[in-house]
Amino acid sequence: MPTKTIVDASIPNAGRVYDYLLGGHHNFEIDRRAAEQVRLATPFLPKLMRLFRWCLQDLAYELTYVRGYDAIVDFASGLPTADHLHSAVAPGTTVIYSDRDPVCVEYGLEILENTPNVHYFQADCRQPIDYLNRPEVQALLKDKRRVAYIYWGISMYLTDEEIHKIAQDLHDYSDDSSTMAFYLQPYNQNTENGVQVRELYKKMGDELHFRTLPQFKELFKPWVADDLGYRTMEEWHGVESPLTAEDMVWFPDGTVGWGVYLVKGK
Repeated sequence: MPTKTIVDASIPNAGRVYDYLLGGHHNFEIDRRAAEQVRLATPFLPKLMRLFRWCLQDLAYELTYVRGYDAIVDFASGLPTADHLHSAVAPGTTVIYSDRDPVCVEYGLEILENTPNVHYFQADCRQPIDYLNRPEVQALLKDKRRVAYIYWGISMYLTDEEIHKIAQDLHDYSDDSSTMAFYLQPYNQNTENGVQVRELYKKMGDELHFRTLPQFKELFKPWVADDLGYRTMEEWHGVESPLTAEDMVWFPDGTVGWGVYLVKGK
């Protein structure tokens, strides 16, 4: 997780770098220079980030239109641009975004411009129960425990201990009918470019963590995958990946990542 605030223009910030790569405008020159360095090392990254957003929209549709959830809590949301969750949910769905960075939240509220049923608060995704118990969040959830929780594109910023604690805390807090949607990021970190990217992110205050699918399954206990199981991003969205064979060298498991709906084990 970023340790520096997004408002600090003296060093690049991962959130602002992502905003730039997604075509946004909430970034500084130092972020744009860092983004170009990352793009040079990983030229596929803008395509990959777009694929993440497409899959996130697919997730929003599945959770609200198909599974009937009327409350979504999204952690580490980033900037809620027009292709984020709220653009694809069923009408009347309460969407609660959050981010650790206060200025990212401020920008997010500006982007949303009082969009009905969409809210944005500052919170650390590593402390979900503290956030869910806050009065302003409780006022929106109205004591609901049947909630869809989303952690999308954040796993590489979290340690093993943090992921396991998040999973345990939400499992203890949630109704049996709740679900947690999670995107898992694999990565061939031993390549020369992989080492370079890790160093770039370290300069931005982020220590990156990458894992295999079996490692993720252990960390999520006592949650288990629902009947759909762990699906690759290519399977998740149902479209051919825009990445080339050269791009896929970075991904040792042959996919850019897995999505999963986690439910309480029986």
